[in-house]
Amino acid sequence: MRVTIVGAGAMGSLLAARLLSSRKDPPVSPDQAIEHVLLYGRPSAHLEAIQQHGLTLTEQDGSRHTLEIPVSSDPADVEGSNLVIVLVKAWASAEAVAPLKSVLTRDAVVLTLQNGLGNASAIRGALLHEGVRPHVWLGVTTQAAIRTAPGEVVHTGDGLTAIGRRSSNANPQLRDLAQLLTANNWQTFAIDDIHRWVWRKLAVNAAINPLTALAGVQNGAIIDDAGLHSAAVTLASEVVEVALNNGINIQKNQVLAAVDEVARETGSNRSSMLVDLELGQRTEIDAINGAVLAEARRAGLRVPANQLVTALVRAREGQFRHHPDTGDEAN
Repeated sequence: MRVTIVGAGAMGSLLAARLLSSRKDPPVSPDQAIEHVLLYGRPSAHLEAIQQHGLTLTEQDGSRHTLEIPVSSDPADVEGSNLVIVLVKAWASAEAVAPLKSVLTRDAVVLTLQNGLGNASAIRGALLHEGVRPHVWLGVTTQAAIRTAPGEVVHTGDGLTAIGRRSSNANPQLRDLAQLLTANNWQTFAIDDIHRWVWRKLAVNAAINPLTALAGVQNGAIIDDAGLHSAAVTLASEVVEVALNNGINIQKNQVLAAVDEVARETGSNRSSMLVDLELGQRTEIDAINGAVLAEARRAGLRVPANQLVTALVRAREGQFRHHPDTGDEAN
């Protein structure tokens, strides 16, 4: 198995490190062996630092180790990959994978582990080449990591990964992939109803990310501050309403419990949306709260809390442009 990870950010770097570390141990079976791991991304100081000095990974217990990770920004180096895992920002999905459409075969599997809605659809469209494209599967992960400097990543939260297909059934190939990733230090489950998992994580992100970004606080403030907690409950409840209307089997009490659990377990973390705003970068608001707003409008539902935070984050981004998915002006 040859694996390429698209997106040399914190999560992409963490996954590459995990899969490469597993190669030190003999696989349980030849089918669970990973022959090659490549971290693919646009040229950056982080990618250059890894290429020159390796990736320095700080574990949750404080231990640090450096791993040599093959990196590239050349699509030709991705040729021959059996599995491509996409971990770029949601808004960059199509742009990141489009250069790979001529080097991936129809037998390859492309797995998105990104935040928000619409990533798989964007990837499918971008990879269509001469009438064919690779398999594109959905996934979510509760692993967490932050990049502290070029070439340095901190693993901030352990977790599980769930993967599935657009249809409701987990076929043998999907189960084999879950077993492969689990055998190589990335605990993964093949799920029949992956859309429920995607919407559940969407609700958690929609509740935590914009509030922490706008308030400039760590995730734990969602639990500690009564006002923020009330706002998080409102945001997540609106997501559940839209999900139920879309036929997603999701329970509000479980989603609200998940919001509290994530905020508590990642209490000292700063959400990616907060970091993006601080760095003056584009956030994933359109794929998270903005996607909820778009789905609600298609269904004739009102989600005023999600509409408000979407407008506020877009204004902070300085995206004074028309958003065709909602019909709103960003400001």
